[in-house]
Amino acid sequence: MTAFEISTLIIATATAGLLVWQVRVAVQSIKADHERRKKQATTEFMLHVRPLWHDQRRMIEKRWGDGVLTNKILDEIDKDHEAYELVRTLLGQLEHISVGVNSGVYDKDLLFRTSGSHLIGIYHRMHPYIMRAQSKLSTAYIEYVQLMREFEERKREKPLQDGNIEHS
Repeated sequence: MTAFEISTLIIATATAGLLVWQVRVAVQSIKADHERRKKQATTEFMLHVRPLWHDQRRMIEKRWGDGVLTNKILDEIDKDHEAYELVRTLLGQLEHISVGVNSGVYDKDLLFRTSGSHLIGIYHRMHPYIMRAQSKLSTAYIEYVQLMREFEERKREKPLQDGNIEHS
């Protein structure tokens, strides 16, 4: 092998190594950008929807208190179109965010950290209504139920200890 061939081989190997390094950096940048966009989309959605959840929750509390919905209250909701729409709208929005989180569109960790306890509270309060809805349609609110079970498990296993958001 001549000196020219050896130097060509060294240059080709270095070029290939540089190309592999560039691809690795590009993939890391794409992943980081994707994570940032998920967090941004989650934050924007929360800024839009969370005030609605609070308003709807307050309206429900004003009408029926802040305890778990009883069968009597569920019967009232079923008979009152305005109340029925209020509860369905709230749970529909929660189902929507849950679908986004469960499918990876929104960031689960960020949602848990910003609204986990709030969402779990709504879940426990609305659980009787959800169960009644699922007795009529088995797929009603399944994404929300699944996400809340994950959040409850996560809360038991690893309570929030610091302000750092983990990257998924």
